[in-house]
Amino acid sequence: MKIYLWNQWCWFCWGLVLYSNGIWGQQFDLRQWACSDGVSRPYVVYTPAGTSKTARPLVVFLHGGIGASGVKKDPVEYARKSPWVALADEGNFCLLFPFGEQKASWFDPVGTQMLLGEIEQLKWNGVADPERVFLTGFSDGGSGVFYLAMTTPDPFAGFIPMNGSIKVASMLGKEGIYPENMNGKPMYVINTQEDILYPLEQMEAAANYLKAYNPHVTFRPLAGGHDMSYFAMEKPALLSFINTHQRTFLTEISLESSSQGKTSIGWLTLKKIDTSATKAQWHTSYKYKIQNNKADFGLKYDYSYRGVGVRVAGFKSDTATAKRMGVQVGDVLIQMEQDSISSPYSPLYYTARKRAGDSTSLTLMREEHPLILYGKFNTGYPYYLLNNKKPSGKIQGRIEGKYIYLKASCVADYQIDKRKLPRKIKKVILEK
Repeated sequence: MKIYLWNQWCWFCWGLVLYSNGIWGQQFDLRQWACSDGVSRPYVVYTPAGTSKTARPLVVFLHGGIGASGVKKDPVEYARKSPWVALADEGNFCLLFPFGEQKASWFDPVGTQMLLGEIEQLKWNGVADPERVFLTGFSDGGSGVFYLAMTTPDPFAGFIPMNGSIKVASMLGKEGIYPENMNGKPMYVINTQEDILYPLEQMEAAANYLKAYNPHVTFRPLAGGHDMSYFAMEKPALLSFINTHQRTFLTEISLESSSQGKTSIGWLTLKKIDTSATKAQWHTSYKYKIQNNKADFGLKYDYSYRGVGVRVAGFKSDTATAKRMGVQVGDVLIQMEQDSISSPYSPLYYTARKRAGDSTSLTLMREEHPLILYGKFNTGYPYYLLNNKKPSGKIQGRIEGKYIYLKASCVADYQIDKRKLPRKIKKVILEK
């Protein structure tokens, strides 16, 4: 409670300064947010130059590398370098740059509460239009967009995940993710054709799966690697996406959650799930499989090594390709076929051009003796896109005239917020 009041007071003071000036000058405003774990973390708000009598749209950008042990050293400089700044000037919208880390990621309660709290403050102070808040991000940030779109979609008018992965969101997320929770909100998915981390064919298959639950998913397979080099060419489409969408009232809501806390979408709140109950027939699991044909040596590297090549620290499994080829812990890899290894990223660039089952060779140093090993990458395999292992509760509601029709599965308690309804409801009817 003290943390919340302190954040409210800081933002109230900032709002008075902006109001008294009457002018929104172009600025990168560095602020601190007191998180639920007691740690204060920075965030940056970018405001375009010029005056504004009304709240502007807000685009929230989630950065990548969320597994780092601390936040970025220079948040303002990071924000200044973002290509989103020029687009914000052109589109006259504000930007929010939250800064997470391993202990406050986009996939856990601390990071999620931090992000949502910062957004609420911007809405409360009239900076952000509550109906036009958009969530975007790159790499881990793009994966974070997928996670929040399917766990906490309510504050947002639309989603723009860039070079992210639904599988990563499902693996790292503390809660299950459910495509129906998007409730038809627009999503503009960008992946690239030479991404060294996330093969295009797998990302496109995942996006097509989302389309089965949300017809407003757009998939853009663009040229490039694991970077945002496409941004300049994509600016008109991104600006159009922001200008043509806003949050709308939901007459039908689907809400599923594995959280033991409250989860809300629109006027419907799932207050408590019942983990001992039997699922209703319509409460089905997401059991979609995608074929993984990505080449992978299955190696773990020693990143403390500073010599030529990369040193092997271990294997991802006992059946890893490199282990079958005869690689041992402590070996120093110096070449993959004709590709010399000049950095820890070299293996990624090499395997990005290969496929499961392809022939390969490794040149290495073992106890100062050169050795060449030959073999083939492991064959491809199917995997489940969503890794929802926790029990969940699900509730669906729709408004027809003065009636609300509800059906629930594994739900112990729920709530309807009448303040968010456009008309007086005569009766709530429970269906099976």
